[in-house]
Amino acid sequence: MVHVIGFDLDDTLLQLSSDFIPTYMKTLSTYMDEEFPDKAPLADAFLNISTRMMQKPCDNEWLEDFFYRGFEEDTGLSRNDIERPLQEFYAKPFATLRRLSSPVFGVTGLLATLRAKGYRVALLTSALFPKKAIDWRLEWAGLEGFSFDWRTSLETVHTTKPQPDYYREAAEMMHSDPSEWLMVGNNLIEDIIPAHTAGMAVWWAQALLTPQEIARLPTGAEHGSMARVIPWLSSHTHR
Repeated sequence: MVHVIGFDLDDTLLQLSSDFIPTYMKTLSTYMDEEFPDKAPLADAFLNISTRMMQKPCDNEWLEDFFYRGFEEDTGLSRNDIERPLQEFYAKPFATLRRLSSPVFGVTGLLATLRAKGYRVALLTSALFPKKAIDWRLEWAGLEGFSFDWRTSLETVHTTKPQPDYYREAAEMMHSDPSEWLMVGNNLIEDIIPAHTAGMAVWWAQALLTPQEIARLPTGAEHGSMARVIPWLSSHTHR
């Protein structure tokens, strides 16, 4: 029985331009290059540590600590060196990227209806981002007023997408079993397959799929517009 609905953020609850990630990385790297000109350019260092974070297993080291340790190994810049500039970057320059986003129609009503029906609702977005960056994106989505029962971020997890243990850890933090979850996301590789591997029911939020895409879906996976999630839950009497 499903008791918890997990949602991805980017391109699920919030639409992002294809330019968002390249522009974000360029803006971040430029900002940090100006802070540390003797270490510039830092773009490759951010890309390299991000790749390693996505490969990190769920062990005793927090993902945030892993990031700072790995970045220092690559650049010689310690947590004490970069923590304040990064906080300042996410407080202001990151907010300018709003122009590359747009709200998704119907998501506020969807989340409110799920809550009214008694489901717990979790935000399972990429933990490569710190909490402040996620706060901004929720505001852009019009969801700043919605109180999620659990939210992932760089500061709160030991691993991130696409690791199945990212989803298992989220279930553990919610004092639930993965079998009690429905994970809704737009990305087959980062959301659907690993969540399914972790033991969750999954919903690929894509209205139209080619036969080739349908063939890649895990057994038992659902797909379609998010507007169909509540009718599906009701018809399957998963509560």
